[in-house]
Amino acid sequence: MEEKDLNALVRKLQLRLSQRKLLEKLQAQIQKDFQRSGIGEFELRSADPAAWNQEIRTVLQKLSESELQHLLYLIDIPELILVQTNDHENRLFYLSNAILHRELMKVFYQIQFK
Repeated sequence: MEEKDLNALVRKLQLRLSQRKLLEKLQAQIQKDFQRSGIGEFELRSADPAAWNQEIRTVLQKLSESELQHLLYLIDIPELILVQTNDHENRLFYLSNAILHRELMKVFYQIQFK
């Protein structure tokens, strides 16, 4: 099952978890994958998920192209997204959205198949 709409996926997950629990699981998954990539200590500081895209973009800006590709590979972002955003002026915005979406999908699958 592939969820294309991020909001629909969030609604489905909220039926199974409280919003607070869902956000905690998403934060933990993001932190885990960022640390696995070798970025080091990374934690989403804002309690507001609307600010997470900017927090992730800030980290992405500091990465070399090879570090960015490694992170996206570990998170399992399709290479097509990387190619499609290569020349876009809002590249990091789209990549951080893709990261949030993929990490949310991972949380969904963990809950679904637990």
